[in-house]
Amino acid sequence: MSKVIHIDPDNPSAEAVNLAATVLREGGIVVFPTETVYGIGASATSCFGPQEIIDIKMRPENKPLPWLVEDENALDVYGVDVPEYAHRLAKAFWPGALTIVVKAADLVAPEFTDDRGTVALRCPDHELVQELIRASGNAIITTSANTSGQPAAGTFAELEERIIASADLTLDGGDTLHKTASTVVDCTGPEPVVSREGAISAERVMEVAHTLAN
Repeated sequence: MSKVIHIDPDNPSAEAVNLAATVLREGGIVVFPTETVYGIGASATSCFGPQEIIDIKMRPENKPLPWLVEDENALDVYGVDVPEYAHRLAKAFWPGALTIVVKAADLVAPEFTDDRGTVALRCPDHELVQELIRASGNAIITTSANTSGQPAAGTFAELEERIIASADLTLDGGDTLHKTASTVVDCTGPEPVVSREGAISAERVMEVAHTLAN
């Protein structure tokens, strides 16, 4: 049976962080709040966690899972041929609600990339998630904690009971800040392309990219 722990997302207890990090390191599944919506995640080193997330979410197999990372350096760790404008966007919006899609490095397993060989990265502006990344020692493979096609959960109360029951641990942090998903920008071409508008407006992303490029 899934365990639920109430936490202060801005000041999570060491006990809660260590427990969740242990679950992640051991290949388990954790549901947790971010500043955008609730996520369901596994360690990037887990052999079976990502597939379990896909199964729980009922997510299409050909739709790779995004990665939550600690800082901008991850662009060059997990990505290759990363354009300068991607780093500019990261400097402007990370940590924050912007997911940056880049060409994946060889260390990113094929099951984590799409048919173009890309990986989606986001550095969250959320103390709990940052502590989980550091405590578990790895990036976290994640997606919104909802059945594919259903609304994402911006509050703990909106989480589906099925999702909670399927996870090894759920962290109840109440309401998220934005209550909407991150904005996704494709940075694999000569210019950024916003493929999903979320907490950060597409206009703002393009404005910053254009301003900083000149």
